[in-house]
Amino acid sequence: MEIYELLTVECCKASLKARAKDRALEELAALMKQSAALQETPVQEIVHALKEREELGSTGFGGGLAIPHCKLKGITDFVLGLAVSPKGVDFEALDNRKVNLFVIIVGPEDKPGGHVQLLAQVSRVLRDERVRRELVKSPSNLALCETFLRHTRPAPVSPAKRKSAKLLILVLQEERWVADVFELFLEMGIRGATVFESQGIRDILSTVPLFVDFINFLGEHKTYSKTILATLAEDQVDDVVRGIEEITGDLDKHTGALIALVDLHLVRGSMEMI
Repeated sequence: MEIYELLTVECCKASLKARAKDRALEELAALMKQSAALQETPVQEIVHALKEREELGSTGFGGGLAIPHCKLKGITDFVLGLAVSPKGVDFEALDNRKVNLFVIIVGPEDKPGGHVQLLAQVSRVLRDERVRRELVKSPSNLALCETFLRHTRPAPVSPAKRKSAKLLILVLQEERWVADVFELFLEMGIRGATVFESQGIRDILSTVPLFVDFINFLGEHKTYSKTILATLAEDQVDDVVRGIEEITGDLDKHTGALIALVDLHLVRGSMEMI
């Protein structure tokens, strides 16, 4: 499931009128009601579900962006909406800034994994401030929809490209990268991986008396190391590697992480956990 497959122009609004949070949620619920998937759902039910989620904590995540979302009984499909408030809404955002850009997600109650995947995809695309600014400047509902799709729709893949399974081996020596990598995995639809503690050669040598003075002479060494294993389809490889290097930087130019890929001739079972 991809976010670019869910958005339609009917659920896009380039000029949200509300200035207060409750009124904005009501206007956003009315916008979502335009989707065919929610035609049988009373608008007040959508409003109530969105407000109930906000009681757990504001979905205004900072940077002028909010991602209101909720789960509803009786629906089978996810619905995505997009709205811009030119003047901003006081949405109790984490950074206390007014919110100008809203992405709304409404989905089935029994598909928590789908909610997590969509939230991760939206978060990753819109963390780029340039993308957010371009969306906020959209002059019409259609332009808003088309701009979002342009930034989320992937480049076409040649049908001749063979799809085979790969084992991704990823070693990370920086703790700050781990959460971003797993957010990338969710965005790419990689919902299963295994992670284990690992040690670099420097950690081992630091316990050997023959080398301890030399190792210490080089300065304090890092002890953090995680090795992650995940299976990929061949047509996911380029996007995953590119995404990892957006997090870690060019791995041919500095250390701290390693990516290796191994061809798999047989894959049975799954590591999916969400």
